[in-house]
Amino acid sequence: MSFGITISSFMNAKGICFITISIMLVIATFNVDLWTEPASAQPYESKERLQVGTVAPDFQLTDPVKGSITKENFSGKPLFIFFTATWCTPCQIGAQNLARYDDEHGGNAFNVLIVFIDDKETDNQFIDWKKQFGRDDWYIAKGIEMANNYQIQLLDTKYVFDKDGIIKWIDVKPLEYTSIDPVLSQLL
Repeated sequence: MSFGITISSFMNAKGICFITISIMLVIATFNVDLWTEPASAQPYESKERLQVGTVAPDFQLTDPVKGSITKENFSGKPLFIFFTATWCTPCQIGAQNLARYDDEHGGNAFNVLIVFIDDKETDNQFIDWKKQFGRDDWYIAKGIEMANNYQIQLLDTKYVFDKDGIIKWIDVKPLEYTSIDPVLSQLL
């Protein structure tokens, strides 16, 4: 009995899958953005990249539990902003590392804002994600417009602000536990 799939056609399918994944990795590595609107269509006015040492743009979001939040809500303490999606596994691991660091430093030494940028996700998914990977005092919100204003091109992008809203760190790599202290210890 034949199912219509030969070894060579299966290998060709695996080869096509391998080539497709390889192309996607090359695109991600060289930061080629093929799926977003052109820069001229994005709402953020400044074409300059956000940089360490500059004042972070304002934002207004809605936490599904805590309500309206703005950048001003976080003045007085450092703020760690994490752009993610609920399904991003490296981001989940990074959030667990951040939660461990938060626990070890009293849980109130800095603020955490998790900004979800997948438009298809819901508030209930954000709440479930926070229960599994975050902490009760963390803020969560959908932030598509904020992601545009902050020029987010990759999941797992992180910003750290000092107590005055000045950008002190920008990172796009998976968050390892050992990379947190060199950034936050200077601000606590």
